[in-house]
Amino acid sequence: MKPLHILLSLLGLGILGGCKKSGYQTKNGSVYYKDYLMHSADYGSFQALNSVFARDKTGGYYRGIPIDKTDGTSFAALDDHYAKDNATVYFCDNYIDFKLFETTRKDRIDRVVAADAPSFEIIGSEYAYAKDKIRVYYEGRGFAVADVASFVPLSPQFGKDKRVGYYQQAPVVGSDGASFTMVSRNFAKDKQTVYYCWNTLDMPIGGATSGVRGIQNALPDSFIAVGMYYATDKNHAFYKDKLISEADPSTFAQWGEVNVYYARDSTRIYFQHHRIKGADRQTFSLLADDYAQDSQTIFYQDHPLPSADRATFIMLEYGYAKDAGRVYYEGKALPHADAASFAMVTNEADRDAADKTHSYAAGRRINRTE
Repeated sequence: MKPLHILLSLLGLGILGGCKKSGYQTKNGSVYYKDYLMHSADYGSFQALNSVFARDKTGGYYRGIPIDKTDGTSFAALDDHYAKDNATVYFCDNYIDFKLFETTRKDRIDRVVAADAPSFEIIGSEYAYAKDKIRVYYEGRGFAVADVASFVPLSPQFGKDKRVGYYQQAPVVGSDGASFTMVSRNFAKDKQTVYYCWNTLDMPIGGATSGVRGIQNALPDSFIAVGMYYATDKNHAFYKDKLISEADPSTFAQWGEVNVYYARDSTRIYFQHHRIKGADRQTFSLLADDYAQDSQTIFYQDHPLPSADRATFIMLEYGYAKDAGRVYYEGKALPHADAASFAMVTNEADRDAADKTHSYAAGRRINRTE
């Protein structure tokens, strides 16, 4: 998986002396990147190449930082991330390093290992792909493809050449490159197969943390995505790589833009790939934390909660809910919890809820309160 960071270039906004639309400024015989005085820059030969890259007779620069051992005469910017000189290719990035209680912006300057500089070129700059005569690169990391000349990026995750399709820079085994196409962020297809493609956040039921799986029974010619994880063809509906056998594909749709685990057709309600049995289609509504209700019943995911009192049921937070007589965590009643006094606890690391006699953390009773 690629590192958790956001690719943002913070561009300078001042009136620039000879360096329009650039973070670089030349004034009073000195060179600046934004407000930073570039002590090593040569004023007479300095040239801004774009908003982040520049060069002088001594070498290249990224966001005002000298790039070690570059040839200034041949140094060229390819886009806002890639640059090269006559011998070396560089991938540079200004990203946010997320840490507990703080975030730090950092600059990354990497040599693209084994890249052939003379033949290196950008392909699909919006996706940070590039290639040389030997291989293809994504965010500065090289990977082998079956046919470099015909490789086309389809998104940050998907690509293809004339022989095979790719997901997360790995070949989709058995795919046909000529007909391979991206359907959505999680689905792709070629002339013979539909694929569910996932990473850690999108993993299928019981699946590995990343990979590709062919979807049995899916018809490529009519296959479309109807939600983040939901899709249909002319005969079927699917959740991820699972067939929803009872669904009507002609009326099937994800529940809403943000409710990505629920779907409905003209007569039924679904949670993931399960039909919610007994749910009334006309009065069904979502609550929060995978709880829902219709005019008679409370549900957790695809399960009715027959003991829950619909009239007094209220949502709390973090998977907790209660009615007049019981407290629930992720759809399960908590034995001995006192509903009348049960409430959420904030700003405490060791518990998230409590009643008059006990504390709870993630639905587990942990200690007696004082």
